[in-house]
Amino acid sequence: MNEFQLKYGCNPNQKPSRIFMSDGSELPVEILNGRPGYINFLDAFNGYQLVKELKDATGLPAGTSFKHVSPEGEAVGIP
Repeated sequence: MNEFQLKYGCNPNQKPSRIFMSDGSELPVEILNGRPGYINFLDAFNGYQLVKELKDATGLPAGTSFKHVSPEGEAVGIP
């Protein structure tokens, strides 16, 4: 998939927006369920960045949860 129409823009009262790669290539994400909005993608991208930084800093498996572009929790896995 190289373009996806979002549920709406930043807020539900806005007209739908779309996400795409400027070079026309495939999107680097796979949508498994539902129809995400702009904020959902921001949450996913911010979550990926935080998990990557936690893993790089600690060397441990990491996870996070975001809600409206704010981290709601972070964790690292220990034996």
